[in-house]
Amino acid sequence: MLVVTVNLLLANRQPMFLWWGKELTQFYNDAYRPSLGEDKHPRALGQSGPECWPEIWDIIGPDIAAVMSRGDACWYEDQLVPIYRNGVLQDVYWTYSYSPVRSADGTICGTLVTCSETTGRVQLEKQRSHLLAELQHERQRLLELLTQAPAFVAVLKGPEHVFEFTNALYRELIGDRELLGKPVGEAVPEAVEQGYLKILDRVYHTGEPHVAHGSQILLARKAGFPPEPRILDFAYQPVRDSDGNVTGIIALGTDVSDRNKAERLLVQAEKLAVVGRLAASIAHEINNPLEAVTNLLYLVEVTDERAQRMAFLKSAQQELDRVAKITTQTLRFHRESTNKKAVFLQDIVDNVITLLAGRLRNAGLTVEKDFATRGEIVGREGDLRQVFVNLINNAVDACRPGGRIVVRLRDSVDLSSQQKGVRITLCDSGTGMSRPVLQRLFEPFFTTKGMTGTGLGLWISKEILDQHGATLRVRSSTADANHGTVFSMFFPTG
Repeated sequence: MLVVTVNLLLANRQPMFLWWGKELTQFYNDAYRPSLGEDKHPRALGQSGPECWPEIWDIIGPDIAAVMSRGDACWYEDQLVPIYRNGVLQDVYWTYSYSPVRSADGTICGTLVTCSETTGRVQLEKQRSHLLAELQHERQRLLELLTQAPAFVAVLKGPEHVFEFTNALYRELIGDRELLGKPVGEAVPEAVEQGYLKILDRVYHTGEPHVAHGSQILLARKAGFPPEPRILDFAYQPVRDSDGNVTGIIALGTDVSDRNKAERLLVQAEKLAVVGRLAASIAHEINNPLEAVTNLLYLVEVTDERAQRMAFLKSAQQELDRVAKITTQTLRFHRESTNKKAVFLQDIVDNVITLLAGRLRNAGLTVEKDFATRGEIVGREGDLRQVFVNLINNAVDACRPGGRIVVRLRDSVDLSSQQKGVRITLCDSGTGMSRPVLQRLFEPFFTTKGMTGTGLGLWISKEILDQHGATLRVRSSTADANHGTVFSMFFPTG
């Protein structure tokens, strides 16, 4: 019986092992040899079980005893059975069975072991489970971060842009509606009408992110109420899989509606401040010719000579024309269009200098105009006029009596972009600005004028120039021999 069993064992490619007789003498095939290691093979061949496997006999001994005494077969899958192999105690996993080998009369002669070492697979499975657990942990952590993010977040999946995740700020923005599992076109239909779905499609198909600032969207945030305008700063960022294919989009942004409203109020407040400062100057400018007209009319009344009276009336008419010109310039300052149109920078600067003539004269300053072009651009005349009012007023504040302000206007080319345009420079002979002041020049509420300044003029001017695509450079010197400030503005036209 032993010969038959051993021949069966040796002819099999499955790792097999045999314990025979009361001594549990060992036999095994070539397929089993790698599991033994160099320190057990070939010594294990013919050795008794307890002598060969002292490190695990307390694990396998009871099962072998059960097979040999009662014929109780057993089977284990991915069982940890540590063994000494190559001089080291190693954690080895096995899937194995113990079966009785019987003689012709039914006597149990040995225990046949059919086994496979599964250490590699078990370890890979453990690593995989560990990695999956870590991945799940990181995913949960990411979701928590997105949930608590100080910005609205939505995760969209697939070409239909199906909502997979939204945080509280996004739901607050969109209003009370069901989102998860629905495509954008179904969940937020007003976004489709306003072109946002086309932007999502473009990001998904091109893989190029989309970033927008101050973008308006009308959202039906409450059922039964008309759509509400909101101003958003946002980005659509494509999500890619391991192969680089776009699988979704993350929408991330902030609702800046309240901030925009506050900024508009600040801009309006600064405009009112500009109007107030102009009003004092204009009142003085109008009062002088009106007094002259009153005196001239009195002279007309008391003079009998016709030629003299005509001369007085002509002078009075000239003074009234002067008042009319100031009034017209003032009305132009306030008549602001919300749409851009073709304007001439020369006309705008001339208008501002006329409005500020009284202040310039009282400050003892001269203005030199050097216009080589009319400077035609596309812009908002009222906004641009406010820029030059701010800049010239600042120059007046910086200059001492006898100082001068120079305004130059040229067709130009931007050196960095090679773009054609118009450059206007405003130079003054004032006290100049230090480097710390220059670094904070365009910060809102930063002022060097104490209680008389709002700190908004240059900030708003910079915003207006940005809206016109203009670039602004400032140079200033506080040196004794060469002091003053130069504002250089380039308006692209091509």
